[in-house]
Amino acid sequence: MSKTKDLKVEDFILTEKQLWGLIKDANWTSDGDYRRIGKKYAKLSKGHFVQLEEFHRHQFDKLYKFFYEAWLGKDGGEGIDASDDGFGDILNECIGRGKKFYKKVDKEKLQEMARELDYTESFSYCFHDGCKEHGLWKLS
Repeated sequence: MSKTKDLKVEDFILTEKQLWGLIKDANWTSDGDYRRIGKKYAKLSKGHFVQLEEFHRHQFDKLYKFFYEAWLGKDGGEGIDASDDGFGDILNECIGRGKKFYKKVDKEKLQEMARELDYTESFSYCFHDGCKEHGLWKLS
């Protein structure tokens, strides 16, 4: 099923600045409450929600590919002490903290976040309500 079925003109097109703005406006760092943010994101139009969810996923994939070797210690370093789930939570945290944090994060910061458990599970959960609301998930 296409995510873009039944979209309206007003659903198009958010800029990268606007997408980062939606993430900033969610104020993840205030409480890490994915339920609160999820309800807010579910109220977006389907088109805007889809763009935000895909933008989030793209940013996550970029971080994952960039830091994968460092996470496993295959870059010659000590690695990042996190399970696969924990590593995903840390990367999602980087996105939830906003563009400025995301753009400057490095391996040392990820190691520190893992060591100090300086992350909340999980910014990606903010998209669950919207996926249900806009019929993007088929639940049995």
